[in-house]
Amino acid sequence: MKPGAKVDARSERWREHRKKVRGEIVEAAFRAIDRLGPELSVREIAEEAGTAKPKIYRHFHDKSDLFEAIGERLRDMLWSAIFPSIDLANDSAREIVRRSVEEYVTLVDQHPNVLRVFIQSRSGSPADATMRTLNEGREITLAMADMFDNELKDMKLDHAAFELAAHAAFGSAASATEWWLGPDPESPRRMPREQFVAHLTTIMMGVIVGTAEALGIAVDPDQPVHSAVRSSPAAS
Repeated sequence: MKPGAKVDARSERWREHRKKVRGEIVEAAFRAIDRLGPELSVREIAEEAGTAKPKIYRHFHDKSDLFEAIGERLRDMLWSAIFPSIDLANDSAREIVRRSVEEYVTLVDQHPNVLRVFIQSRSGSPADATMRTLNEGREITLAMADMFDNELKDMKLDHAAFELAAHAAFGSAASATEWWLGPDPESPRRMPREQFVAHLTTIMMGVIVGTAEALGIAVDPDQPVHSAVRSSPAAS
């Protein structure tokens, strides 16, 4: 074995250790935010993690860096829940949207104060970190738009229209979530969860149908995506 190999192995073990500790701190921050509300301090996160505040700063540059990592974790949790639950080849457009909304609302229910941090920008972290986290959320809607676009690639549709629809869908979902959660951590939900899922699904479908209309195509939302779309007679 070459002399450098052992050093590389130690470096890899240290990298994996740091990754593990960072993950544990992010999970502790999730718990602390949901228990204490969005305005908690790094000291309170350290107490939840069972460690000292200086150790937090050995793994994160500052509170902004920590909150950005929380946002990335939130994004990954949502994507890992949505992706296995949908089948673009066989599910109807309405079912894909409904399942995606259902997974999203489930995550909101599990971590309401974490969502408040990034929707209401109340974490106290710098605005640029909050915006980077919001952009992570937009990446999911953009990825969904790319999947729809890929399913319909034979129609050679305007990709920019799909991106616009993704941003509109993200903005609608964020605003609707802020309304549903209410202004404070103690606020009751403004309608039952199932009803909120149904309404938000309808709103998202409105974005899809409206985008299709703008592209001159007709959508049957109860058919699989590849067979649900056809050129509108008006566009012929």
